[in-house]
Formats: sequence, structure tokens, C-alpha cells
Amino acid sequence: MARTATVGDILNVLEIIAPTELAEEWDNVGLQVGSRQWPVTRLFTALDPTTDVLQEVVRRKGNALVTHHPLIFRPLHVLDLDSALGGMLQGFICQQIAVLAAHTNLDSAHGGVNDILASVLDIDRPAVLLPAAGHDNCGLGRVADLSSATTLGDLAVAVKSRMALPHVRFVGDPQMPVNRVAICSGSGASLLEPFFASGAQVFITGDVRYHEAREVESRGLGVIDIGHYESEHIVIETLARQLADQFESRGFDIVVETCKTEQTPFKPI
Repeated sequence: MARTATVGDILNVLEIIAPTELAEEWDNVGLQVGSRQWPVTRLFTALDPTTDVLQEVVRRKGNALVTHHPLIFRPLHVLDLDSALGGMLQGFICQQIAVLAAHTNLDSAHGGVNDILASVLDIDRPAVLLPAAGHDNCGLGRVADLSSATTLGDLAVAVKSRMALPHVRFVGDPQMPVNRVAICSGSGASLLEPFFASGAQVFITGDVRYHEAREVESRGLGVIDIGHYESEHIVIETLARQLADQFESRGFDIVVETCKTEQTPFKPI
């Protein structure tokens, strides 16, 4: 007979998919809002815990939400219900919707965001760019040799196509030969030094700033900026499937779905 899951059960399953020990020291992962004893019959996944996502979960009668980006990232010194964060916390609590986060632990996990990004980009057998201590196959970023050599310009076009993006930005000589690439979901600036040491000619990531672009350019290397949202939202469907499979194998009666209303905050004109 199927069992009703609880918030505590979600935490246990998340620990299998993205162990807490893989999270960076500055991060805040796991339970953000709610009680471990709350029952959960309908669980949603999303990239960000926004007001729109809250409204969708309420409308679709969900009682738990797993996001990639944490709802509570920095310590709260006051719970001001008139603030944006305070209002969302009030909304989740009043609707008895638990919120959980799998952030840098999901970035680093085997089968997590970076491995999914590599798969979308058709990058085979990626190695970890910055391994986590004690975990050879887990860590931030990935690096791999391409199955066939290309140029930076052609690679940028291929990345745009495979990710179905309206545009990408790139830095470097479009005719530069490329046979090895590094990738990092989200903001990859902290991995520039591992990229430089990796032997890769191109770094595919998001949130590339001006001076970082200049440094890459000065080294005769390349960057393809695919956007923060775009590089991470790809995990939401896979995470839902991973959660659903784990619950099914444990005999829990729970529906796992993805939020459909999320969009990048940037609007082109």
C-alpha cells in the first residue's frame, strides 16, 4: 500500500540526489520553510522561489516546492512581512507549502546541473573541472574533449541551436580552433583559474562580466555566455523525474510536477 510522503521524506530523497556535503560553505540548502512532519501529496520543482511560482503552486494545489536557488540565502535580521522576501515567506507558510533548495550541491552532484548541461550540449564523458574534496566524480564545472574539432564561431552557433536560445554572446576570435571545452552552469566566474589550467580553449557559462571577458580575451581563449537562467533551468524537468523515481521506488504516493510559468527576468527589445 502506497504511503503518504512528508517534507522529511523529500529531504531524505534530496540527500540521495544531491548530498548536502557537496554544497559550498557559503550556500544555504535543504529546508527553507515548513515542518518535516507536513504531509506532501503534490510536489513542484522550479528554478526560483518567486511570487509567480508561489501563485502557480497554490493554483495547482501543491504543498511542497523544491527550487535550485534558495529562498533564504542570507541570514534574516528581521522578518518584515511588507518586504518581498517577507511576503513570500508569509505566503508559503499561510498556504502550508514547504520550500526546499538544492543549489550548489545539485551543481556538483553526479547527474546534476553540470552533467545535464553537458548532455544538452552533446559533450561526451565530461570530467569534473573543480572536484569536490573526497569526490572524484562530483564538483563544480565540467571539462571534455570534443568528438570533432571546430571553431569558436561554429561552436557558438551550435550551442545556440542545441539550447534553443534566441542569442548567445561570445568572446574571442571566431576562427580560433577548438577541441576541448569547459562548462559551468550559472555564474562561472569563480572557475576561471581552473578553466585556464584545464587545457580547454573555450569556457561555456553564464553571467560573464566585462573584465572577466577581457582576461579571457587577453589569453587568446574564448567564452560563450549562455545566460544564468538558461544554463540552469534545464535541470528542472530532470530533477522532477529524479524525485519521482526515488519516491516511486520507495512506495510513496506523491505527484511530482514542474512549474510552467517561469521565465528569465531579462526581456529583449
